[in-house]
Formats: sequence, structure tokens, C-alpha cells
Amino acid sequence: MSSRTKKQHIVPRFYLSKFCDPDGLVWTYSCGDKPRGDKPEATAVETNFYSPIGADGERFDEAEELLAEIEGNAAPLWDELCAGRVLIGEEREHIALFLAAQYLRSPSTVRAGAEMMASFAHHTAQFITADREAHDQSVDNYEEETGKSISPEEREKMRKFMSDPNNFSINVLRSAGLPMLGGIGNLANIFLNMKWVVGRSKDQHLVTSDSPVTRISDPKTHSPVYGDGAFANKSVRVSFPLTPTRFIELTWQGDERERVVEIPRKMAREMNGIRAAQAERFVYASKSDFGIAKLCRKWLEREKPPKIVTGVDTPSIQVKRKL
Repeated sequence: MSSRTKKQHIVPRFYLSKFCDPDGLVWTYSCGDKPRGDKPEATAVETNFYSPIGADGERFDEAEELLAEIEGNAAPLWDELCAGRVLIGEEREHIALFLAAQYLRSPSTVRAGAEMMASFAHHTAQFITADREAHDQSVDNYEEETGKSISPEEREKMRKFMSDPNNFSINVLRSAGLPMLGGIGNLANIFLNMKWVVGRSKDQHLVTSDSPVTRISDPKTHSPVYGDGAFANKSVRVSFPLTPTRFIELTWQGDERERVVEIPRKMAREMNGIRAAQAERFVYASKSDFGIAKLCRKWLEREKPPKIVTGVDTPSIQVKRKL
């Protein structure tokens, strides 16, 4: 029986190997620290990130196994993808699934999922406390499960306390956001139907990060009510670095053909800035560089705002690795 893997990559090892320096090291940039060079197998690793623990103490490894399968299908296609070949059929599906997985498996998206779960739990509790009968039924269920008895006075104190989100904050486990991975197939279908183009940055080194798939769109198309429209926005540009000199961009515009588009240095720098700004904690590069370090100081040292905007009636939500 094979032993399970506790050390899990939040960014695939084969992908990180594309960002090695001549000595085989990937350079990690983080908030307040000097760049650190490590082998790909020791980079972007966390313990049991994709393997939550169940009530019986056992780990669930299905997500990690799914991600490994997706990576295994995409890795052999890397050279063809970097060469600008138009992929079709099963090969295109493998890359679309890989890109979708990289977006949804990222610490940034998992955090957003955890925030969303906490917000949903809070609004459910608000609905219950707004109805005295529903609140009493909820407390009755608690008494039945625990054997404890709660007086009518204490019940009312609880109800009033929970009714005001200023009275408390919510801590939620980061693993509560792992159900976001269930959207890989749907997001891959969106990517399949977009237009793909491979670009080359000849004069500017490209970085990657712990959240390597970035998404931007024209602010003029954003709605104050519905937001930016995510991947359905017809102006959206989805970008993913393939190597320090190549990247793939997905849009709803233009045509596909076998080519590699040269981009100016200014555009490459803008892409690096977007990637650093959207990173959760780490930026990765194939060299130790003052310019990259300066870029990371600008973006990684900023406090990360909540990913989910929930409104004024929601308490502060803190996503924790452990409670």
C-alpha cells in the first residue's frame, strides 16, 4: 500500500521547473523576505492543503489525486503550447482543464471560497435569529444533541447578540473553500470556447505566482450591482505565464492561428505587476533580481482585502489555516 503525500504543491512541480535558473533553482519572493532559491520539489509546498480531515480523523485525498491527473495530462503538451500551436480536441481539453484547475486551486480562490461559505453561514444564522420560532427550534436541536439546557432568558440574549454583526467576527477554516474545485469542469468549458494566443516577451522576464491565472477586464464594462462579469465579460483577458519568456492569453476577441506574438517590454512589465498584485503570498521567478524584488515589495506587502464583498450587515470574516 503506497503512503499518502502530505507535502502538496499549490503550484505544480512540473510547471515550476519551467521557471528554474541555470542551477535548477526557482526563486521565491514573499512579503518582507529576501528572494529564496529552491528546487521545484521544495517550492510552493504546503502540508495537506488539498486534503481536509474528516470527522473520523482521516484525510480526503480525492482533490489532490484529481489535480495530479490533470497535471499529468497537460505536462506532455507544454512544448507544443509554447510553440504557439493551435490545440484541438482532447489536447485542448487537457490544457483548458489545467488552466481552470490553476485558477480554482490557488490559495487566493480557495480563500474566496472560504469567505463565501462563512458569509452563507452568517446569513443563514441571521435568517434564523430574525424569526423567534426558528431560533427556538434551532436551540431545541442544540439541546437535544448536547444534552444541555438553555433558559428562555439566555435564548433571548443569544438571539439579540447574533442579530447584530458588530458583536462578533467569524473565523473560518481555509479548507472550507476547497469545494471551489468542483467548478473546474465548468470553467474549463468556458476556456475551451475562448480564443487562445501565445505571446513572447523577448526583453522582459516574466514571473509567475501562487495564483498564476490572472483575469482583468475593461472597468467601463463593470456593473455596480453585478460586478465585472468574471469570465463572461466580453472584454476579459485571462493570462497565464508558460515560461519566463512565454505566456498564453485567452480572450473572446480575434482569431486563432499558429503563431507566437511578440509583446513590448512595457506590456510584459504590466503583466508582471498584475500577477504580483493578484498573488496571495508568493511570486516565483527564474532569477534573483532587484527589479522583481521591488515589484513584490510594492504589491505583496499590501494587506489582502476580502475576496467576497458581502455588505455592511456582515461581520468581519477571517480565513484561518487552523482554528
